[in-house]
Order: sequence, then C-alpha cells, then structure tokens
Amino acid sequence: GPVLSLVGGSNLLAGGSDDPASAVTANAIGGAGTFSVDSTLATTGTPVASCGAIGTDVWFYWTAAASGITTINLCGSTTADTALAVWNSAGGAPSTQLACNDDSCGLVSSVSINAVAGQSYFIESGSYGGGAGYTATLTIAAPTPPPVNDECAGAIALTGAGPWPFNNTNATTGTVGQTEAACLFFGLTAIGNDLWYTWTATKTGEVRLSLCEGITSGGNDTKAAVYAGAGCPTGAAIGCNDDATCTGSGLRSIVLFQAVCGQSYTFQLGRYSGAAGSYGTFSVTENGVACGTGTAYCFGDNTNCPCANGGAAGNGCANSLNPSGANLAATGTASVGADTVVLAASGMPNSFALFFQGTTQIATAFGDGLRCAGGNVSRLGTNPVAGGAASRTGIAAAGAAAPGSTLHYQVWYRNVAAFCQPEGFNLSNGYSITWAP
Repeated sequence: GPVLSLVGGSNLLAGGSDDPASAVTANAIGGAGTFSVDSTLATTGTPVASCGAIGTDVWFYWTAAASGITTINLCGSTTADTALAVWNSAGGAPSTQLACNDDSCGLVSSVSINAVAGQSYFIESGSYGGGAGYTATLTIAAPTPPPVNDECAGAIALTGAGPWPFNNTNATTGTVGQTEAACLFFGLTAIGNDLWYTWTATKTGEVRLSLCEGITSGGNDTKAAVYAGAGCPTGAAIGCNDDATCTGSGLRSIVLFQAVCGQSYTFQLGRYSGAAGSYGTFSVTENGVACGTGTAYCFGDNTNCPCANGGAAGNGCANSLNPSGANLAATGTASVGADTVVLAASGMPNSFALFFQGTTQIATAFGDGLRCAGGNVSRLGTNPVAGGAASRTGIAAAGAAAPGSTLHYQVWYRNVAAFCQPEGFNLSNGYSITWAP
C-alpha cells in the first residue's frame, strides 16, 4: 500500500505506513516522544493482531532508546474505537506479537512492553474490527523498571490472608504459565502482564484466592492461576480462573484449590489478554483444619526423676517452688516459612529460662530433672521468667530449622533454692516439632 507522507516537525512524524515493510524506511522512529497517526486512507493487511481483529491499520518501526517497561498509547487523542499492538522484528518484518489492547482509556488503546535498548519493534495502530480510520497522537513514554516479581524467579513470599497490594500496570507478559490447559477461557490460555507470588498454607482444606473485592482502578478483566510449590512452576496449574461472579464486575477472578498445611503454592496474577492493567489488592481465605504444632514427650514421674520428685502429668520433674514441675507447650504453625511457633513454658521460679533444641530425643537425669533434647544441641536464647512463665518466638530461624526436619525442644531454669541435687537447676518436659516448608 502507499506510504503516508511526512507531516509536522521535530518529533511529529508521518502518520504511519500502510504496511510493515514500508514502515522500516518511511516511518522509523525512536525513543520517547509523540508521533502523529493518520489511518484514514489505510487498508487492512497482514499480520492481524489478536485483540479485536485489528484492521484499517498503519505501522511504525520503533527503536527503543532505553530498557524497561515502556507504555505506548493513543489515550486522549481520539474518540475512535482503536486497537494497538506491538510486534517483535525479525528480518525487518513483524514476528511475535508482544502486546495487544483494544479498550484501555474508554474505547482507546494503551499497551506496555518490556523494551530492550537498541532493539526495534513494529507498532501497529488500527481500528477495532477494521472500522473507520482516524487521526490521533501516538505517545511513547520513557521506560520504567518492571516490578520485582515480574518473573516467577522473583516471586514475592506471602503468609496469612492479606489483603496484599497488586499492580500490574507496569508488568510484562512472561513466557512461563502461558499455555496451561486449566487456563483456557474464551479461546486463550495466556495471562497478560502477570505477577508472581508464593504463599504458604496454614490449614489443610479448600483455599479461595480472590481478586474479586480488591481491584480499585484500571482494568477489571483479571485472570489468575495457582501452582503447587514455591517459585517457578514445575507442574501444571492446579487451578485457574478468568471470570468469576463478583459484586460490581463479572470479569474479576477467584481461584479455588485444595491446600495442605505447611505447603507452598505459587500465584500467577494478571489480566485477560488484551485487557488493561489493574491495581488494588487480593486476598486468601482458608477453610479446613489448622496446622498442628507438635507433640510433648519425656515427662517426669517418681520413677525417672533424680530424687523421686515426679511432677504433674505432662510436666517435667517437681522443682523447689512448684511440686507440679514446669511445662513446655507450643502454639502456631509448624512452618519454616511462616515461623509463627511460640514455645511457652510455665510453672518455673521467677528467674530466667534457657530455651534450647536438640536433634534426638533422650531421657537422662540432669540436675533436678530430665534432659530430653540431645544430639546436636543449639541454644535458642534466654528469657526472663515472670509469674512463673516465659515464652520464645522465631525458633525456626533461631534454630536453622529445615523443611522436613524433626527437632526437639526443652527449657532449662534455676531453682529458687537448693532442692534435690546440688547443681540447683531443673528442666521442663520435652517438645518435638516436625517442620513443614
């Protein structure tokens, strides 16, 4: 087709070429700037972009001056029903479609790509469904860096229910997770402008991942997938959703999947291909049985305590202040990633308590009590005892707990007065925890 003539000055260039080959020589542009578009005399050629059967199109051959997320848009310059696409260049011809948008600012279009400095791309500016041509202004913004979790290798770790912030307006569309069978909706499996998160379950049962309530601005047409494991997926998606029944919009996403306590799952959150970026929050709702924490063991009774100073059932040996002995229990999620376990000791004289861990279970007389945690022993730290009680948090990190390991915990404390053995100290019962990821 004909090449449209040059118009304007400085950064206002030709209105576009009717075919890609002509654009390479007649409509080569570069960097950030504003460029005139005139498709009133354009025809529909090839290739045809995927959003809205783009036609009546003109082409620009654009070279990026800097790397980063680059937004290209027609917003505010026309009221026509536009469509806009960007293609990789191979041998001076369009090859792979990188981005395509129909409606972003009303019926007008905006796309974002992760441009690489020095590389050239084809920009296709056309009309939805091959409608009438138009005059407009094409704006190419200076690039911004993509989010840290733009690729699955940079997935952000999450725990709990949220809500967490979500903004994919500057995200790119990666190559991972774009061909999942579970994500086939309206003829497309792709998830555009996707971001990645890794989340750890605190219950075993059904989980609801929702972008339904939190999207506050931008496009509403979201899409989400869930994979088992942390970081980049190693298997097929275990759940995916494009459109759910949400108050205010039927285009937002909810994914339901079955989770196992302590296991990690990866979320891929983005948009339906061709829709505008969006931002707001997303959240997780867990239903099912909460994670177990651990099991108490190594109790003091009259038979195995050093001076027949047995304590109450489930406790350590009796001490100089409390004939029931000290008790060690735990609450929280036995997950290395969550690290929410709290070791709580009670029934001790007011002094200080030393929390420690071992790699094996033992039951050996030690001071006025029993040593229950042996093997490779690590000190977790000391805490003051007030009202007979003390507690310790952050024990997974402090003890370098590894997923799948079973570690054994105990508390050592001073007696308030000489009682059984001359050493003058005692211990609680033992407590074993098997750590999930």
